[in-house]
Amino acid sequence: MRQAKDELAFREICRKNGWRLTRQRLAVYSFISGNRTHPGVDEVLAGVRASVPALTRESVFRILCEFAEAGLVARLDHLSQARFDSCTKTHGHFICSSCGRIVDIDLPDGFRPVPPPKGATVSACELRMTGLCGNCRRKGKTTRTFPISV
Repeated sequence: MRQAKDELAFREICRKNGWRLTRQRLAVYSFISGNRTHPGVDEVLAGVRASVPALTRESVFRILCEFAEAGLVARLDHLSQARFDSCTKTHGHFICSSCGRIVDIDLPDGFRPVPPPKGATVSACELRMTGLCGNCRRKGKTTRTFPISV
């Protein structure tokens, strides 16, 4: 049932973006749609390999970048590898500096980032916190911490 709904929704997305509806694109869309784990290319590839065995890592990366450009996912860069977020509403991220887990953070109503420098235009703004997640902290793992002024 979900697959039929995914295909119907994705057919419309493809039409709006001028894309061909391919098995590869549909498999990546079905895997990433609603996925809250912020998967990287390798995780997406592993997740769709069963349904599209010939799919390459390069194709998955290209498809994810197309999705990011179209606003279907948000691309999180400046990590050990690009990760992709199916939640495109305004929110922040907590990134565990030990295990690499990424968790969405809801921002308070009315949250406004600081204004950009004079004359600059902003294409994206992201709130990112790093530290130890509760699981790593309980295991006694450590990380280098930096004081934060808010």
